[in-house]
Amino acid sequence: MFRNVLLSSGYYRLLHILLFIAVVYMIQGCEERRHPQTKSEKAPFIRYRVESYRQTLDILDRLGYSEAAFKKGMKEIPPVILTKISNRWRKEARTLPLSLKKSLFLRLMASGALIADAEVARKRKKLLQILAEMPKGGITPKESRWLRRLALEYRVLKHPDDPLTPADLRTLKRRVDIVPASMIVAQSAIESGWGTSRFAREGNALFGQWAYGPETIRPKDPRPQLGDYGLRRFKTPLDSIRAYIHNLNTYPAYRAFRDLRAKLRAEGKPLTGIRLVQTLDHYSEEGDAYIQKVIRLIKANHLQWLDFAKLKKMKPIYIYPDR
Repeated sequence: MFRNVLLSSGYYRLLHILLFIAVVYMIQGCEERRHPQTKSEKAPFIRYRVESYRQTLDILDRLGYSEAAFKKGMKEIPPVILTKISNRWRKEARTLPLSLKKSLFLRLMASGALIADAEVARKRKKLLQILAEMPKGGITPKESRWLRRLALEYRVLKHPDDPLTPADLRTLKRRVDIVPASMIVAQSAIESGWGTSRFAREGNALFGQWAYGPETIRPKDPRPQLGDYGLRRFKTPLDSIRAYIHNLNTYPAYRAFRDLRAKLRAEGKPLTGIRLVQTLDHYSEEGDAYIQKVIRLIKANHLQWLDFAKLKKMKPIYIYPDR
């Protein structure tokens, strides 16, 4: 009997612990899964912790986001967010068949590209709505403040007190727009060596964006004449994609890209990576050879369909590599 009492006490102690864990996750508002587990309908996103690329592949396959489906082309792809480039990935990638290594990287980057583009598209939609209302009788103070914040974000205004002119609004309209997903994915593969570069592993840097200061990732063979420079670090690969899009949308060297994009918009033509990448002659020291490299990668991996794909309406899937 005494043993039964102990067992009963232990049982209730375990039950209390499990209830506490459940309450914590309810407060956090998310699911965390050791793949696979049962699905909850209440959490706004799903979180997986993975210990190998095989688990990541299994998650993607279960979502219908398989290698075969990606090659064939998909109208909608799931919103999968990789929280970091795993330190294991460089070693693991060496052991994988080339097609599998590429497919895993392309699928994860494609989701990130569409997520980042969707964020810009929402801003553009609101911007166009406000611009359409202005001739009809003005806009609200709240809308005016939002416009000014957007103009500062996209470097149309340099200072918060600068006037926002009609010319500034036209410039803003050209800058707040998406970048074709095929172009994002292809350049991330080239610039990061399919995610295996030191910069990708140490700072989730996928596009080789230079920056200055002590927080950057220093190159092994720096050029002293360029000063205290390095590659910009990012919290997540998605942040690197966001910064790349913002770079193309604001940096003076990419004005030709923005001009052609606006022209295609005005003519009702699609924004495709193969068409728009041809304006990036200042992106790399390789010039046109770099552009042709991007185009070849898009065609060889059949990425053109990504420029017309949409995000599937479902809970975002966060993948957390364990190290």
